[in-house]
Amino acid sequence: MKNRFYLLSALLLLAGCRTESVVAPALDDYFPLALNAYRTYAVADSSWTNGKLSVSNYQLREVVREQFTDAAGLPAFRLVRARRASAAAAWADDSVLVVQALPKAVLLTRDNVRTVELIYPPQASRGWNANAFTNTPDTITSRSRFYAASVGGAFTTPAMGGLPAKNYPVTLSTRATLPAKPGERAVEDLNAFYQRGLRQVYARDVGRVLRRRFRYFTFTTDSNGLQTLTPGVVQNGDSRQEVLIETGVL
Repeated sequence: MKNRFYLLSALLLLAGCRTESVVAPALDDYFPLALNAYRTYAVADSSWTNGKLSVSNYQLREVVREQFTDAAGLPAFRLVRARRASAAAAWADDSVLVVQALPKAVLLTRDNVRTVELIYPPQASRGWNANAFTNTPDTITSRSRFYAASVGGAFTTPAMGGLPAKNYPVTLSTRATLPAKPGERAVEDLNAFYQRGLRQVYARDVGRVLRRRFRYFTFTTDSNGLQTLTPGVVQNGDSRQEVLIETGVL
């Protein structure tokens, strides 16, 4: 009962005030969940070391395997994530996720850490605390995830995994930092030496179609501690891009 009270209280605070720029569909329209439904992603893991790039390509598949009621008495779905090196390889289970598409928020639990992936109603540049349920110094009113500067618009995923780019007419986009205003740099563009970011795009009636995380360093440090900046050239860092390439039911 205590867990349920805390969860519901947190969701009410996350919901915050309503505003005029609202997308009509409910959150489950952007994160549909049905037993045995799956989404397959082409993944590119990239890393830079002293200016040299290496890329690992593979596929991830998320399958909705079970619906259950959690300890707080709320509905939840268990997603089994599998990985394979290519379309010709066999799937091997990789990890398990738990997703809850609730009236005010979509919650995701990975490695026993619950995060708030989406909140309702979506509004341009609206923010929330993605770590509201974790043991972090953040308060429930902290903002660590934001909707993009516009909501409900079209989005085209990049060509990947041997498949062409695909357009989705109605989407929601989130990022880990506040979108930049016209003429300003995004908060994630920290400086000329270091950039970082997280972007996720959800298509209506489809689910997540893109996830991109990156951390770039554009400088090198020699044995004497001297830093040399090479503007626009990644010297060290890493990134991961996941693009939806297939959906269906097993």
